[in-house]
Amino acid sequence: MRFVSLLLTLCICWKQATAAYNCTACDKRKCPQYLTPCTGHRTLDPCGCGCSQCAKQKWERCGGPDWDYGYCDSGTKCVNLTGLQLVEIPDIGVCKELPGYNKLLNYFEDDDENCPEVSGCYRVMGTCDCPTKRSCIDDFSLQSYDPLYCDPQYDSPAYDHLFVYKCTQRGCDLVDDECVCSSSGCDRTYQFPDLRTCYNIKMERQCANVTCPEEKSPICPKDSVLTRSYTPYGSCCPTLPSYCTCNFQQCDNSCPQGKRVVIIQKGDGKPGSCCNTHLCVL
Repeated sequence: MRFVSLLLTLCICWKQATAAYNCTACDKRKCPQYLTPCTGHRTLDPCGCGCSQCAKQKWERCGGPDWDYGYCDSGTKCVNLTGLQLVEIPDIGVCKELPGYNKLLNYFEDDDENCPEVSGCYRVMGTCDCPTKRSCIDDFSLQSYDPLYCDPQYDSPAYDHLFVYKCTQRGCDLVDDECVCSSSGCDRTYQFPDLRTCYNIKMERQCANVTCPEEKSPICPKDSVLTRSYTPYGSCCPTLPSYCTCNFQQCDNSCPQGKRVVIIQKGDGKPGSCCNTHLCVL
């Protein structure tokens, strides 16, 4: 009886350990802080909590618990550091191109089934197309249909009087070592044009006398590149160093015209063996 009880306990523990990770309930988490303007697009929260971040760019870290390390911009996927699979949170991955996934989807196509359903409009050929799709990338030109911008009949100087151009100045000031951003009329002046610039100056001052541990970057094989190190918001030193990860763009599985590819050994997604080994035969 004791053996059966022990076996049942082990089974329960194994099931819990192998169960898929679920995002933390929205009322028990805080949205990660991020800087504007974004290098690429903004991203919506795959966990559905309404959080917004700047999309991570190629070779930046991504994933983590509740996607706190970020979600990748269009054209890249959050991939395991080593291997050929998409990352599954709470694991941390890297944004890069992965063989088998479209680099450039059409604007109206779904991007990720784990993302919320969103709607918006793209200005295409002088008019607007307003699809609904599942995507975490906020790349819409407009959040909803606006005849003034979407109807071709208004696209002429005769209708310029319908457009209201209000002079608005946006910027940030460093107040008590914190960046305070706002908007006002154009007669207002700010210390910094945006939050990112203000934050960078603040961190330069804050970290001036901080010595970070020396990071010894590894030398990567020819089929790999270094990821970017990761420094948390408000910190001076990286918490995730640079690692070697496969650059699948370096893999060439093509053969001259008239010859066919014969795979000898498949790549496993690990630096040094990222690409398939193949022969070109008649």
